[in-house]
Amino acid sequence: MMSPSALYNAIFSVALTFLYVAFYYLSDWMLGNEALGGIAGLIFLPAFIRLFGFLVIRYWIIPALFVAGLFCVDLGLSLYGKLLVSAFLAVGGPFGVFIVSRLCKLHPTLSNLTPLNLLWLSAGCSLGNAIFYHFGLEAAGYDDHTPLAHLYIFIGDMIGTWAVVYSIKFAMDMAPKRLLKF
Repeated sequence: MMSPSALYNAIFSVALTFLYVAFYYLSDWMLGNEALGGIAGLIFLPAFIRLFGFLVIRYWIIPALFVAGLFCVDLGLSLYGKLLVSAFLAVGGPFGVFIVSRLCKLHPTLSNLTPLNLLWLSAGCSLGNAIFYHFGLEAAGYDDHTPLAHLYIFIGDMIGTWAVVYSIKFAMDMAPKRLLKF
């Protein structure tokens, strides 16, 4: 039998999988997810899920990102290529967050999370994703990408993450104060 916290993490992981896919299609509808360099978008909203998921449920986000990747990664890849790229993408962002969280000595409770730490964590997540995406595409034999395209991935992930962060902040600022008492 699963412990209550493991059950919570599993359920939350499934919810984040659906949210990642929804954000993916929203980003695609807004500006296109492959508009820059054939593999990147200027605003990639699902990048927020990588960061948020790792901060909240830690390593449980990796299977969620892998499954979400299977619904999002295409680029004309074979099934093996999609599996491979999805695996690399599932690990890259969380790995970047892990490294930066250690460098800024982030407590597991997030009690010392500051706006500056959040900026660094999002940069680590975006960089980790861009690097691992490159490795995943190379491993899958996808040659139609350049280092500049991976810079676009980094930029799109940063903009997408912060677009969601500020959308949440705006919604909280606009919500009646009685709804936010918890």
